[in-house]
Amino acid sequence: MAQPKGISCGARPRLTLALPCYNERDNIAGVLAASMATLTRLGMSWEILVVDNCSSDGTPDIVRSVAHVEPRVRLIVHDRNRFYSGSCATILREARGELIAIMDSDGQFTAEDLPDMMSALAGGASLVFGWRRVRHDPLSRKLMSWVFNRLARWHLGFRLHDLNVGIRMLDRRLADVARIEHELNMANPELYTRARVAGLTVAEVPVTHAQRTRGNTCHDFRKLGKLLLTVLGYFRSLRRDLYAAMTPAQPGVYNKAA
Repeated sequence: MAQPKGISCGARPRLTLALPCYNERDNIAGVLAASMATLTRLGMSWEILVVDNCSSDGTPDIVRSVAHVEPRVRLIVHDRNRFYSGSCATILREARGELIAIMDSDGQFTAEDLPDMMSALAGGASLVFGWRRVRHDPLSRKLMSWVFNRLARWHLGFRLHDLNVGIRMLDRRLADVARIEHELNMANPELYTRARVAGLTVAEVPVTHAQRTRGNTCHDFRKLGKLLLTVLGYFRSLRRDLYAAMTPAQPGVYNKAA
């Protein structure tokens, strides 16, 4: 296959936009089209990496049809559902860009916000979260995010606004040391923890958030009790990682070699 325009053989693209997806047949074509148009306007080398989490609705076939005419679009299909965290682990392993943006493929976020995230990285951050100042979600999801952010504050010392957001960007300093070990439908707390353990800066920028108009969320709020227990155990495990990385002489200071 010919090397994509703007990416020399063996060179990294400047930016990878990674799209984890699961049963997003009704959204993925539009998200790809809008994202490719935005990335082209940025005037830098890029790739789009779609990680399909064993969809059952034909989502990979749509991505393959796009990749057939645009070789900067790549597709990886999991052989089983590895949850959202598994998709993010694959992205960290397979993304080639110097900068890596991970954006949900449900159409609620836009690549138009990537330049602001890149500016934050250029200013010294290694991990940038979006912040949905204006959020278009049902009340149940807003309440769950409120609980989620409070747990993150108590367990991880998270002081930003929106840990559960579906768009974030990181640089190679974090990508080369980060790891995703837990298997559940979230990954931001683990990325945040790995950044803190490595002594790297975390920032946030406001982002656009749209209402979901097609497809269905993968969260099952009928199992709320089990979900909360799982999340509590998850945060406690990450808190242990943070404490283990503290230097004995300076509690609260993290060993960059940890």
